[in-house]
Amino acid sequence: MNRILTSIERIALLSRHKRERDKRIADRIKAVILHDDGWTSERISAALLIDDATIRFYIKTYCEERRVTPSHKGSEPLLNAEETSLLSEHVEAGCYTKIKDIQAYVALTFGKNLAISTLYQWLKANNFTYKKPKLVPLNADPKAQEEFIACYQKIMNEASVEGDPVLFGDSVHPTQQTRLAYGWVKKGKDRLIEVTSGRKRINLMATLNLETMHCVYQDYETINGTAVVAFLKTVEVAYPAARTIHLIWDRAGYHTCKEVAEYILNSRIKVHFLPPRSPNLNAIERLWKIMHEYVSNNRAYKKFQDFKEALFAFFECTLPTIKDVLVSRVTDNFRVIGC
Repeated sequence: MNRILTSIERIALLSRHKRERDKRIADRIKAVILHDDGWTSERISAALLIDDATIRFYIKTYCEERRVTPSHKGSEPLLNAEETSLLSEHVEAGCYTKIKDIQAYVALTFGKNLAISTLYQWLKANNFTYKKPKLVPLNADPKAQEEFIACYQKIMNEASVEGDPVLFGDSVHPTQQTRLAYGWVKKGKDRLIEVTSGRKRINLMATLNLETMHCVYQDYETINGTAVVAFLKTVEVAYPAARTIHLIWDRAGYHTCKEVAEYILNSRIKVHFLPPRSPNLNAIERLWKIMHEYVSNNRAYKKFQDFKEALFAFFECTLPTIKDVLVSRVTDNFRVIGC
């Protein structure tokens, strides 16, 4: 048997093979060891599923250079470090929807004609992903949001000492019309959902207590000052033992009208207004998203009454059974937004 390895080399190669994560290098090591065991290159080729010429090249390389790593260092990158940095900043600052537009920018700026597939790999390698941007309310004030979050912490501390509830309130107007949303569909097929022309809507007012996930809600023909006062009375009935009911909501016109302001003066409710254009600070907005997932998304209702029953069933029957979902998704872990 024509041995090519010393006992020390063999031990070293076996040890390296156990640690090696690069399959190409692992195959080279196996080829050398099997050849040292007396295997022919044809037999090694069949075992490793690598062509015979390549196996012989691996063995020859090791015999001559004592090397199991590829000798090539790879081609020079199509974009150098400076160009990569500039392109990364440019793509991040904008929001390209098509790679061919990035391709045109690279050609104009760097004088390099790169294939779309090459730029696709570049985007992946530089941590870019294809996804929808997130909407941010126009002229949202990050500083005002930070001040509110600090104020909210004081409200929670005060309420916890006194044992008072802190509620997030809002109005929502779900319609019968189907809302399309992402879902798992068999590859190569389309998921068809009937379109309903109904545009009727339900006007809801609700509050949510994050401590208990208790939701008080009521529907109204229209949301105005009279409806808001009636709803505030419903909230007070829901918390008969509370000396003060802290209510956080936005400055919608029907929340700040004279009728509502006069009622609050002589009620147990203490209102705390959110900063302008800051729905991200109203925890109940997250409940609306879950509501749509259970009631509206990818669902068609031929009759408005069917839609209405499904909506109220969500509040009456579904909400009490998904508290684990609410606890994980409807939180006061607020994030400041704004451009």
